[in-house]
Amino acid sequence: MTAGNKEIEPIDKGWNELAALVDTLGENGLGLTGSGRWAVKDHLFHIAAWELSLLALLDGADRRTAMGVPGVAEDTDSLNEAIWLAHRDESPARAAEFLRESHAALMRRLTSMSDADLRRSYNHYQPNDPRDPGDDRPVVDWVGGNTYEHYVEHIGWINQLIKESSVSR
Repeated sequence: MTAGNKEIEPIDKGWNELAALVDTLGENGLGLTGSGRWAVKDHLFHIAAWELSLLALLDGADRRTAMGVPGVAEDTDSLNEAIWLAHRDESPARAAEFLRESHAALMRRLTSMSDADLRRSYNHYQPNDPRDPGDDRPVVDWVGGNTYEHYVEHIGWINQLIKESSVSR
């Protein structure tokens, strides 16, 4: 049995919204920057890296290596900075391609999992890098945070960046 629609549907809905925004912007729009140092494309690399982190979690692999930032401190700010540094000079077209590739790989994995698989703990999937032994939350708790909840967050930031960019023209 594959992961239930209950888990896949919000991912698909959020993904469709993000993909539509990327398509609407086109390659030139992916290069837009606002008041910060991140361009739209940097948000795409960031989302993709965190999806790869989730995929590694589910595969029992090293999450930071999957993100392309092995050895970086595990705190979110350090990881996000390292992801930005690793990809900041890459093209907008590569950002869109990387996002689509990462998402496709993650979805292949998620749709192969049963609901019971998604109810297993983080530590079940990461025995070599366990969290607090008393933390037996199901791995599905990481799915939303690294997919549809993450998309919504970044869609908001991308839209703000677009707004700032158009004001500065």
